[in-house]
Amino acid sequence: MNNIPNIDLNLLKLFAVLYQTGSVTQTASILHMSQSACSHALTRLRLRLKDELFVRENNRMLATDYANRLAADVLPAFEAITLGLQGAKRFDPQQVERLTLAATDYTAWCLKPFLSDILSRFTNLSIQIIQLEERIPVQALKDLKLDLVCGFEHQQETLEGLAQLNCFEGHYVTLSCKTRSLPNQLSLQTFLSKSHVLISPWNETRGIVDRILAQSRKSRHIVVGTPHMLNAPALIKDTDWLITLPARYAEHIANEYQLSIHMPPINVPNYRVKLYWHKTRQRDPKLQWFVSQFCQFYGLHHELE
Repeated sequence: MNNIPNIDLNLLKLFAVLYQTGSVTQTASILHMSQSACSHALTRLRLRLKDELFVRENNRMLATDYANRLAADVLPAFEAITLGLQGAKRFDPQQVERLTLAATDYTAWCLKPFLSDILSRFTNLSIQIIQLEERIPVQALKDLKLDLVCGFEHQQETLEGLAQLNCFEGHYVTLSCKTRSLPNQLSLQTFLSKSHVLISPWNETRGIVDRILAQSRKSRHIVVGTPHMLNAPALIKDTDWLITLPARYAEHIANEYQLSIHMPPINVPNYRVKLYWHKTRQRDPKLQWFVSQFCQFYGLHHELE
């Protein structure tokens, strides 16, 4: 970058237009300049480049040999700049080949209806889902290692550098094995007397339930911790253990493992499933398209700035 010549690019723009028109009058009109200002600018460029650049003949400005050689480099460069600024290459969603999304097993499960829909309509598209190893991998989004993250949170937060879209909100329920015949309404005493399976996507030793209990100086016994929510209900089958997880998945899986659904005896805050992407890609056509498709499918309203 240090080798870029110190020259007013507006002068090169004038050169490019004048080379193509061969007329100071037309050049002034195209650039919205007076003819006098155009002539003065040409004089400045001649002095800067130490060449006459154009010679007047029969009311035409004929390029010098140096100007012809300069134009061979300058004109394509300005054409590329113009195309880039105008976004001349129209975005074609059918040409999108790959998109990388980080998710937990649960958030990926939540996206299944949308992914099935979009992949059936855009057959050239391939979506790679990567295990979400930290709650929000900001650096990976910034470094373009990820296009999007589908994660979740329990309280609204603003993350520097990230844009986000609220997908849906859900509540938690507690599951128990039906053969243990626990009452529908669990008491806190019963809840705390049982062993629990902890779902910890990022290998935490405590979850949202433990944090709520800690506010009242209470705790529960964790017998198993697992990062895999989709398989976790199988762990409590034929046991006295309990597991607290999103109702959306509990209702889907309870009958398969003969489990009963209970409301937790504590006030567990709702979770929000969200899409995250880096703000440096707000105008990335691929992400704009994908997020708009997502919003249309789920009836959400969101505008990328």
